[in-house]
This record gives sequence, structure tokens and C-alpha cells, in this order.
Amino acid sequence: MTFSTDNLQFAIYLHASKRLEFEHCELVRAGKVHFIFADPHHIGDELELQFEQGGQLSAVALFASQKFLRRKMSEALHDRYEHTNHNWRTNEHFTS
Repeated sequence: MTFSTDNLQFAIYLHASKRLEFEHCELVRAGKVHFIFADPHHIGDELELQFEQGGQLSAVALFASQKFLRRKMSEALHDRYEHTNHNWRTNEHFTS
């Protein structure tokens, strides 16, 4: 089972808390990504509520997670650009 969010700040919180394991970043449409986490115990919604109620973590952990997830997000966006650019060059049409 997985849990996904498009909220970067919440994804940073999840990653920094180590409560759910980050799996990957998925491009869902131009400029929009979802952060996918393993959620074998179905606690993602509960963790989101804790976050919204002001969950606190170390600033060092938050900044490290921010750097990591921004890199993953950039990679997902770059992969989409490369795929779209390749299809344009080969006269194929990319749809999604």
C-alpha cells in the first residue's frame, strides 16, 4: 500500500519524520508531481492530520529532506522534459 501527496511541505515532513518510507516522485501532469511513500499500516491520513496540527521536527532534518525531495522533484520534471523533447524530435505525440 502506498500514500501519495502533491504537497511538498507535507512530503518534506513525512520524509524527515521517517514515519513513511519515500518510494519515488511521479509526474502527474506538466509541472505537477506526486510524492509516493510506502504506507503498509495505512497511517498516511493520520500523519497528515498531525502535520496540519503543527507537527514539529528538527530543522536540520527538515532542511535535509527538503533538499532531497526537491532533487527528486527536479529529476521527475527533467525526465518528463527529456521524454517530451524526444517525442517532438521523432515526430511522435506525447499525451497524458
